[in-house]
Amino acid sequence: MRHSFTLLLLTLGLVAAESHVIKVAVYDDVGATGKGIPCVEAIAGKSSDIKLTKLKGADIAAGGLKGYDLVMFTGGSGSAEAGGLGEKGREEVREFVRQGGGYVGICAGAYLACSGFEWGLGVLNAKTVSPKWRRGQGEVKIEGLAFGEKMADRGIRYANGPIIKADVRKDLPEFEVLVSFRTELALNDTPVGVMVNAPAMVRSTYGLGRVFTSSPHPEQTAGLEPIVEKAVRWTARSKGPTEELWKRLEAMEVDKLWLPGAIVDWKTGLPTGQAIKDAKSKHTHCSQFVAAATERLGVYVLRPPEHGVVLLANAQFDWLASDAGKKAGWVVLKDGAAAQASANEGRLVLASLKNPDPNKSGHIAIVRPGGKDAELLAKEGPDVMQAGGTNALRTSMRKGFGNHKQEYDQIAFYAHVVDLPAAK
Repeated sequence: MRHSFTLLLLTLGLVAAESHVIKVAVYDDVGATGKGIPCVEAIAGKSSDIKLTKLKGADIAAGGLKGYDLVMFTGGSGSAEAGGLGEKGREEVREFVRQGGGYVGICAGAYLACSGFEWGLGVLNAKTVSPKWRRGQGEVKIEGLAFGEKMADRGIRYANGPIIKADVRKDLPEFEVLVSFRTELALNDTPVGVMVNAPAMVRSTYGLGRVFTSSPHPEQTAGLEPIVEKAVRWTARSKGPTEELWKRLEAMEVDKLWLPGAIVDWKTGLPTGQAIKDAKSKHTHCSQFVAAATERLGVYVLRPPEHGVVLLANAQFDWLASDAGKKAGWVVLKDGAAAQASANEGRLVLASLKNPDPNKSGHIAIVRPGGKDAELLAKEGPDVMQAGGTNALRTSMRKGFGNHKQEYDQIAFYAHVVDLPAAK
């Protein structure tokens, strides 16, 4: 009977997931002017599964983005919108996107996203080509493909939107150009020639979240409104493929491979047959298993040949905390509770520890989804899958990191979005 009830709950959960309503928070305060908000309200109103709510800067600063799937900033003034958010509000937006929320910025909202302004959010690795922004208002031509919408020599409303190029932030990924300008406006002594072929619409990631920005106004151009709806759907917070992810990880059979006491092939976990020269070494393979697992999942973490297998766990700890780790998409999590929650959402989550003795091995493991309450998490941590002194498909983190009792409180957690490649 209990089994049937569990299946029923799972079925109901799947139905609920299929009917999920996308909750959009739209900034409606200082700096947000013009027709942008009414236009996106009209677009959202045509979709039964998109619910739009207007928030003030103070609402966002007070944690008001909790429970939303994405935040949207429309036209007006990017610097004024930044001022309306305040420093606390801007950090709330960054953290919201960093932890998996979406960001859609149009015109002023695109300026606001950029990393090239002191007042910018820095969720997009971009800066403007010139400080002269008053290029004018009118129709310009664009070309490209955005979310299935193909455009060639297509007119679109433009109103002083940002003309961007790549910034040089080492902790942020490069943006992807979806649509480019093919003509330009260059009034008010703005530079001529820089707008043609410049990015008009781009997308990227920031932490676990997705970012879309548009310099021109698809929401105010007849026939291009679907781009806004599709941008909302693409950026909206979504759960990863939890079941398939763990099916693939368990199929690696870490309880039978990457076993201690032998030199192994880091990719397969099979013994190489090589003689062990250092009799004092335990030859455990936690970091090699994580390297192999992430490679199979299409996610990068420091691994051979960029670093040898000796003391790799320590090096992975440092790499995850570096700009290179951030640029690769790894996001630090607060604690074991956040790690379990992120794993439950289908993220790939690592628990990483560096040995304070540089000549001794650290440890690294993969955090499993689970339902432990706060008390149990504090006592034993989330469950993990690991190779090491003891290989386990599932063990508590407290047991898994049992050889590092003194450093247990120094374990760091990192999450990464998983977009599974086709099974090999």
